[in-house]
Amino acid sequence: MTVNQRQLLYSAIIALAMQAAAAQEVADMAGPDDAMLGDGVRTSADGSTVTYEARFFTQYQPVTAVDMLRWVPGGAALLPEERNNNFQQEKRGFGSGGDQILINGKRISAKSNDIRSAIQRIQASVVQRIELIRGNSAGLDVRSEGTVINIVLAEDISSGSGTWQLHSGFYGDSPEYDGLVSYSNAIGDLNYLVSAEYGPYNRGQDEDRLERYFAPGTGDLIETRQITVPELKEALVLNTSANRTFASGSILNLNARVEDSERTEIETIVITPTGSSDTSLLENTSFEDEFAWELGGDYESAIGEGIWKTRAIYSNRTEDESEGISLSSSAVSNVPEESFVLSDSLLTETILRSSYSWPLAATQNLELGIEGAVNTLEKDVRLLDVLPDGTLVPVGLFNADSDIEENRYEFFSTHFWQARDNVTLESGLNFEYSKIEQVGADIANTRTFTYLKPRFDLRWSLDDANRLRASVERTVSQLDFSDFVLSYDSNNDQLDAGNPNLEPEKAWEWKFSFERRLQDDAGVLEAEFFYNQIEDHIDNVEIRNLTSGSGNIGDAEVYGMWLRGSARLSPLGLENAVVDAEYRYQQSETTDAFTGRKRDMIRKPHHRYSIKFRHDIPEWNFNYAVDVEWFGERVGTDVLYTERNESLNPRVDVTAQYRLTNTLLLWFDVRYVIDEHHRRTRERYVGNIADGIPLRTEVRDQYRHTTYILGLRGQF
Repeated sequence: MTVNQRQLLYSAIIALAMQAAAAQEVADMAGPDDAMLGDGVRTSADGSTVTYEARFFTQYQPVTAVDMLRWVPGGAALLPEERNNNFQQEKRGFGSGGDQILINGKRISAKSNDIRSAIQRIQASVVQRIELIRGNSAGLDVRSEGTVINIVLAEDISSGSGTWQLHSGFYGDSPEYDGLVSYSNAIGDLNYLVSAEYGPYNRGQDEDRLERYFAPGTGDLIETRQITVPELKEALVLNTSANRTFASGSILNLNARVEDSERTEIETIVITPTGSSDTSLLENTSFEDEFAWELGGDYESAIGEGIWKTRAIYSNRTEDESEGISLSSSAVSNVPEESFVLSDSLLTETILRSSYSWPLAATQNLELGIEGAVNTLEKDVRLLDVLPDGTLVPVGLFNADSDIEENRYEFFSTHFWQARDNVTLESGLNFEYSKIEQVGADIANTRTFTYLKPRFDLRWSLDDANRLRASVERTVSQLDFSDFVLSYDSNNDQLDAGNPNLEPEKAWEWKFSFERRLQDDAGVLEAEFFYNQIEDHIDNVEIRNLTSGSGNIGDAEVYGMWLRGSARLSPLGLENAVVDAEYRYQQSETTDAFTGRKRDMIRKPHHRYSIKFRHDIPEWNFNYAVDVEWFGERVGTDVLYTERNESLNPRVDVTAQYRLTNTLLLWFDVRYVIDEHHRRTRERYVGNIADGIPLRTEVRDQYRHTTYILGLRGQF
């Protein structure tokens, strides 16, 4: 741990300890003007908050908080999924952004301890209510992107309760067995939850690829490659969280996570040249070991007329990777045909954020604060050439080892104004200073950055059902320090150069949206229009000697619309059924770093849709869910090739659950009900693509096959 990290960590401990004064609890009960929408469902007078009491969910017999969210309109769409990051750049800093799901009015003070896994461990029996918040509020711990869901837990857990699950996944030739157990209880005023998971839940996939190489001009088939890529992950994850509300009202939340994991991938390649009966067999191996741990906490107390909040996080992750490479003479790569790539890295992050907010007037609130962070990466990459006699010879690499440290400080302010009964304006101004130092055998580089980041968010309630929102914000993306150092790309069998001069993307993000809530809590419909004007866009550039890496290529823009909706299907005669659907259309443009021509931004498909459907049949003690997701064509470019990627069929997952007893649930998951089929068409060139000398066309058809997971889930 560096000196700066220790200083931040010690400051966090002192700040948390000093705040053992008095605090203000989050308001939790219904107001006198609340209107009932149904049994266990009520809405505030202005329609900004819809509250679902625990009894509303009883008919659906939920086990965890995740089960409950599926029945809150729009809740399923807010659940983050590992496979889908919406192809967005991560915003810089902890800030007020992030997941739109809160627990007791607060985000989890964590990075890897994500909200989905957290609420999966929360038993439904300890959830007091779920609040769906539509508007801005001075008390929210997150900057709303439209709708926020707040899960309120019971303040007093009179007796311990827990959940467990055992499951077996069939990811290939043999099943794998996994499990999870979580338990919550109270010791005096301290509520705690502990869990242990072995797995993870969905830890493998069976993938096949068919690659065909075609000659330029004639289009004749040159070579065929049949590739199998079974992948298996294994992890042991321990989580714990605790919270205490002191007699004075002060609130303390703590959480910790430890994960020990490994990943194995063995790629088998059968090569058949056209016109020949001879085949050759190659095998590439990839092994990854990772150990990560994290501590986080937050404290909230009342001082005078205002609230003082402090949040602290420390995370540490060690990764060791070994890549065994076996390439044919027809492969285009910058590594030897027989070689090993060894990578070791250590990543740490320390964040301390503290703020004070107080009312300026009956309709105004102001928050001032500071956030400090120290991020480090120590990385070493080694390439070994395997000679015919088995001798390993080190190959010299440029920028293959580095120690990187970033010190960042951000001063922020947020002003909330209830301009009228139906109009709110939230504005903010952040000033950021950061310093990045990189030291290695080939690199010694120090840079400083300053950014001014204003934002404005206007909400207008036309009536109880209809709302308008307009926002503009200056954003700065989070850099991936791995892009600063050389790395091996196993998907393309090539070394990617590190870029010590990489800068964050800056953007102006404009959004305008309209939301309509259907009568009697039947659902919600929303349309959002967006435009992002980006500076220093990050894409592939040539770093040195036909070796590419991440770099800043200039300006870019993306614009489009996002349609979202959630509806209960009772009016259609399908009782206890709900559907969440969304469709995103976007156009983008940037200037290619190699050819100078305009093209789409990478990882920005023109079309994307997803549908989540769930149906409960209480009289059968049975429910099922169907999730569908599809992306349109995406472009890519590198110094040696251009490519197009498209999904030829959607991903379809199905889950069915049957309640055996009041405390025992049997479930069955089918992932990739239809074999997921992706196609990548790559035009490869001799040398830089700007020279325009074609080498061949490569077509890869990638199939992810159906996997099955069978499990039992219980309560105690």
